[in-house]
Amino acid sequence: MIWQNEKSERERIVAKLLLERGFYPEACFHSHMAVELKLKGILVQNTGSIIYTHSLKRLIEEVKKIKNVEVDNEIMECATYLSTLYTGSRYPEESLVDLDKSEGEKCVRCMERLLSTF
Repeated sequence: MIWQNEKSERERIVAKLLLERGFYPEACFHSHMAVELKLKGILVQNTGSIIYTHSLKRLIEEVKKIKNVEVDNEIMECATYLSTLYTGSRYPEESLVDLDKSEGEKCVRCMERLLSTF
């Protein structure tokens, strides 16, 4: 869906701006959201339905089936990384939320890698 792609792109821009400003947990959260929206948009566009999950790995598995594509380990590692930090950045009781610059930068790099793949 076009609106999902537009929302994904806005989340991508927000993530990069937050990283530049030093808001690392928030940059990770929005990095995850950019990828999640992109993957869900692909699913809706191709199947007419959506999967109610925040797991990027699960969404990637579904997109792989629909698009009949293979993804490398780096893609799946990035998906796992973003999903892990997404939970911690949103729900402090779940995991460490005191993320530093290197973690924020890795989130944005992973986001860019995932978005360019799909």
